[in-house]
Amino acid sequence: MNLSLRTMGYFVAAARNESLSKAAQVVGVSQSAISVAVDAMEEELGLRLFHRQRSKGVSLTASGRDVLVRIQAILDQVEDFKAEMGGRSQDISGDLHVACFSPIAPIVLTPIMKSFVKAYPTVRINILEGNVRHVFDCVHRGEADVGISYDEADISAGLSHELLAVVPPHVVVPAHHAFAALDDVSLTQLATKPLILLDLPSSREYYSSLFETAGIKPNFVYRSGNYEMVRSLVGAGLGFALLQSRPPEQMTYSGARVVCKPLSEETRKSKLMIAYSAHSEKRRAVTTFVAHAREWFKSREACHIIVS
Repeated sequence: MNLSLRTMGYFVAAARNESLSKAAQVVGVSQSAISVAVDAMEEELGLRLFHRQRSKGVSLTASGRDVLVRIQAILDQVEDFKAEMGGRSQDISGDLHVACFSPIAPIVLTPIMKSFVKAYPTVRINILEGNVRHVFDCVHRGEADVGISYDEADISAGLSHELLAVVPPHVVVPAHHAFAALDDVSLTQLATKPLILLDLPSSREYYSSLFETAGIKPNFVYRSGNYEMVRSLVGAGLGFALLQSRPPEQMTYSGARVVCKPLSEETRKSKLMIAYSAHSEKRRAVTTFVAHAREWFKSREACHIIVS
């Protein structure tokens, strides 16, 4: 195979960024250089690696996803070899693409990254955010090396994965409301109250199902796909919400304070998982990042996010 490491690197950049122009900006070369590298890869391998859509960038084909994983493994081995030859066998460098469920990314991913980057400053972490299903889909497609999300309906199937935490839902109430003084709040107490729904795929079905299981028709008066918007609406006294992970601060973006209370009923809890492909499992950057995530979830800081 007559492919240079530079060509492989340009291909990976195009695949990760799903755009030749963005890849060129990240790598610091012309767009034509990325295009030539992609064409060379396809010609050398005799495979179509990308779907090309005018004004919509590029996306990997099934063959392209397989090639991406294998090429990334080659580039990682080269980085490890350089480190060993330079007497830095414990160093880890290169790119690491981490996908995370957007509502919990600031709460969970930030402290994990802080620990990881401090230990391995030469690793470039690229963050992808999305809804519950999107995160593990990114890992399946090879767009992300690691994904952190709730495992609704076993959507991490086919991936190597670990359980980070079992997270029950909780009620978010305005700090000035009488519910804020209670030890817990029941779904029955919320039955006639105005509710605010975190309107994201899988999330909306999960929260709605909690009421349906209890035989309650929820009164959702507002919906938002933004986690902080939901909290701010609650803080403004416009309703109550069910959420899961609790941020360190109870002050909302709108400047009003909210309080998190456990549900009095026993409800279905979600599994917060970290997942990665079998190929990614061989990468030191991936296994080390997973280890940092595992350790953070043993900390007191991590315990605070769970309301029970």
